[in-house]
Amino acid sequence: MFKPITRREIFNSSVFADNLIAEFQQSYTSDIDLSVKKEAYMLKQYYDHLKPFQPIDPPINSHCVLAYDADNKKDYIATFPLVLQRFLTDLGIQDVYLTYFNKKNLFQFEFENFRKRNLFKLYGGRKTENLGYQIKVSDLHKGIQLFFFSGVYDVPVIFLITANGEVPLSLRLCDDGNLHLNFQEMYQKRIHEAAKNAGFKMGDLEICVQYRLHHLD
Repeated sequence: MFKPITRREIFNSSVFADNLIAEFQQSYTSDIDLSVKKEAYMLKQYYDHLKPFQPIDPPINSHCVLAYDADNKKDYIATFPLVLQRFLTDLGIQDVYLTYFNKKNLFQFEFENFRKRNLFKLYGGRKTENLGYQIKVSDLHKGIQLFFFSGVYDVPVIFLITANGEVPLSLRLCDDGNLHLNFQEMYQKRIHEAAKNAGFKMGDLEICVQYRLHHLD
């Protein structure tokens, strides 16, 4: 299910991923003091893409948050991935890249339990560094569930970025269980229509206050 692909290959194949990850890494490293040995080591150890290989035009300047109004955790686990699949399919997206904003190995991800870690390995996860993965949208209902209820907080849990299809965008799963989207403004209307048709609630950061995974039974 998870097809390994190097992060460099991802950045070379997608100008959108190339620029988006560079922007996030620039943001997270903006306060690093290279004169502090520990901070300099962290920069070298985890950040691999501070500058994009090529510019993007128009820029990635639009965003929104999508949430599924689940009745309970069981409903979220069963239905959220299907709503996401419908949303992406409506946008003509067949495959997405699964990665992290820095080069941390996803095999070291803070999975909810060992069963999920073992399933990630079974589905194609590898310990090799600097890897991302390509996953078919049709498989997301099984793959994305592995990253629910993780021990990752205060930073994006995972990134899903269009690998091929009609609309380039990224979806960051947050620890509230919602999706934070980044995209180019020219796709805004189409994205909003697809989100509504799929059954997502849509808004800005206030969505994460109203719909929080951890409040579900």
